[in-house]
Amino acid sequence: MDRRLFLATTGVIATHAAIRPLGIAAQSPPQDHPQLTPVNPFEQEGQWYKGAFHVHTTTSDGDVDVPTRIAEYRNLGYAIVAVTDHWKTNDLSGFSDERFLAISGMEAHPRTGTGAPAHHLVCLDLPHPFELDRNLPAQELVDRVIAAGGKIIYAHPYWTAHTIEEMSEISGFIGVEVFNAVCQVRWGKGFGNVHWDQALNKGMMLAAMATDDVHSSKEINNGWTMIKAPGLGKSEVMEAISKGSYYASCGPTIDDFRIKDGVVSIQSSPASQIRFQFNGAGAGRVFNAEEGKTIQAAHWKLAASPPKWIRAEVIDIRGRYAWTNPLRT
Repeated sequence: MDRRLFLATTGVIATHAAIRPLGIAAQSPPQDHPQLTPVNPFEQEGQWYKGAFHVHTTTSDGDVDVPTRIAEYRNLGYAIVAVTDHWKTNDLSGFSDERFLAISGMEAHPRTGTGAPAHHLVCLDLPHPFELDRNLPAQELVDRVIAAGGKIIYAHPYWTAHTIEEMSEISGFIGVEVFNAVCQVRWGKGFGNVHWDQALNKGMMLAAMATDDVHSSKEINNGWTMIKAPGLGKSEVMEAISKGSYYASCGPTIDDFRIKDGVVSIQSSPASQIRFQFNGAGAGRVFNAEEGKTIQAAHWKLAASPPKWIRAEVIDIRGRYAWTNPLRT
């Protein structure tokens, strides 16, 4: 099914939502879920695992079934795949082994309170079967996912025409999609870095994932998340996700990122540009490669009054990005 038709028929972009008076809330007030600062994965013990965390199949609106989709990712070298069909979980028993982890999840779309299109929430590590009332207020839905042991990533806020206002309606999600490949390829609205920075500036210390949001087999392997975990057990991987022990990419590799003795440093695969982004008006520092050359490291001495947070971006010669999670300075 065409993604736009699916979203329209499921009420994700519904006329009544667009004209709902602003005074009528579609969710309960945000709950007091603790906000944790992501750890630095480059200082954690473990191995790196390539993961896909926003994946659709014929259970909802994808073009192939679960076994086919998982095989596609395994053949591309992925070690972790979360199947997140719209409103539905899948039976993934038998797909995991010592070299691969399949995670049950779903994508849910509770209403916003502003009249904007619905929130899109990628819910990871849900039991199967697991059902949610589609009419639940957004915060109540989030709370039920968390109560079931799930973790939530806020999906493609640019594509859904959201602002920090919609993101602030709910609490309890632990990350945001900084890049959603299908939203970028089909509509040019796949980057969520502005929304991410706004959340960080509001004190929401979120980690960020890159995803395919795959619906068609031709859309695979355009955005992924590299998890640093002690092993491929589900508890180990989900703990790493909970702590933010990962980085996001649609091409470059990041080998190291840390702050030591007042200097922030990064090492990466060959890049045309490396950026340090942090809070504040006009804040940021950019390192460019000389024409016809590349760079693989950048170092910057922080001011005596350092920023509240800092993250890095690596851009290769093809214009592909990788993003570190933010560090407090």
